[in-house]
Amino acid sequence: MQRRNTSQRKIVYDSLAILGHASTESLIEFIQMHRKDISLATIYRNISILLEDEQIKRVKVEGKDVLETIKKEHSHFVCKDCKKIFDVHFDKTETLSKLQRKSMHQIQTCDIVFYGLCQNCMKKEKEKNEVCM
Repeated sequence: MQRRNTSQRKIVYDSLAILGHASTESLIEFIQMHRKDISLATIYRNISILLEDEQIKRVKVEGKDVLETIKKEHSHFVCKDCKKIFDVHFDKTETLSKLQRKSMHQIQTCDIVFYGLCQNCMKKEKEKNEVCM
């Protein structure tokens, strides 16, 4: 059965698209800050429906569940300084094939998370070091 797309569901989806990656709590906070007319129960229900309908998904980053809209297959990069999460696009096919041959298991999917400093934090670090010299 096809569900009708409600205005509240669109608000939840669009809010997550704006945020990019968000915990359930931060998504709710963002929606309630901008839309006081949507109840907490409505937000939770629509998050559940969007997950069930595979329009959004839950990914684990640094041991925490984060929501994101469904996009082209990608991995994640987490800045160790500012904690922002970025999408990283690269072809995992070759890596998965090699792992599958070596492990003798049937690998169906994987989640890869890279950690380091984002461009903005690298720039701040460089500026800080230049001032100290």
